[in-house]
Amino acid sequence: MRLNYNHLLMKSVAGYLVHPKIPVDTNGLRIADVGTGTAAWALETATKYPSATVDGFDISDEQFSPLYSISNVRLIVHDCFKPFPSAYLGQYDIVHARFWLCLVNNPDAPELLKNLITLLKPGGYLQWFDALALSTSVYKPDPAMLTPALEQHSKVWKKPYEYTSYDWVEQLPESFKSQALEVVAADRHVVGDEYRFIWGLSNLAGLEDLVDEKAIDTGKAEGIKMYAASLEAEMKKGAMLNTSFLCVVGRKGF
Repeated sequence: MRLNYNHLLMKSVAGYLVHPKIPVDTNGLRIADVGTGTAAWALETATKYPSATVDGFDISDEQFSPLYSISNVRLIVHDCFKPFPSAYLGQYDIVHARFWLCLVNNPDAPELLKNLITLLKPGGYLQWFDALALSTSVYKPDPAMLTPALEQHSKVWKKPYEYTSYDWVEQLPESFKSQALEVVAADRHVVGDEYRFIWGLSNLAGLEDLVDEKAIDTGKAEGIKMYAASLEAEMKKGAMLNTSFLCVVGRKGF
């Protein structure tokens, strides 16, 4: 549910599914959605562009939507960190990547980027949308307000684990250039006042997912629930997380 929720939220924050600098007026477009999850982006994009074919790739089919039977959508199980089968290489006009933050650290990003570029046709476009975790801060309607839970959550966003490294998101434009992609857009999107509370609810939903994943194995469920309750209490007083997002669009040469 949270992935679908975030899909709708990010579409509202950015104002587009496909960046306006990517031409979509050609019949027969082939589009790849890598790390498709529930395929929310793939399904909506396929509906908006009915002459296109949209292939969604993910490591598992566990979250695939039952609506994937839409005629111009195919959902394919593949680990996007590994080379794609030859049938998909050089076949796509647009490759879309979003929300890889939780799976990618600095050492992983260059190889993943190279792998995604192999899917592009000459002249094709790679659109990558991700959270700028290192920019996360706490918004307070009153600067004197105490927000210990949100301050902690801001730190978690920046470095959830000791091994986490998120500089790669900030460096995406330069990484695109290093792989001979022409950067045609590098846009920062800020969650506005009208969406800030909704973004906070998404963070709470993420903690609920964590409870589901961790409760049986580690017995930390109650602590996470108390933490979530503290976050919610601070949010109800008007304090929220400030998070920015980056969309980078690169074009492959001919």
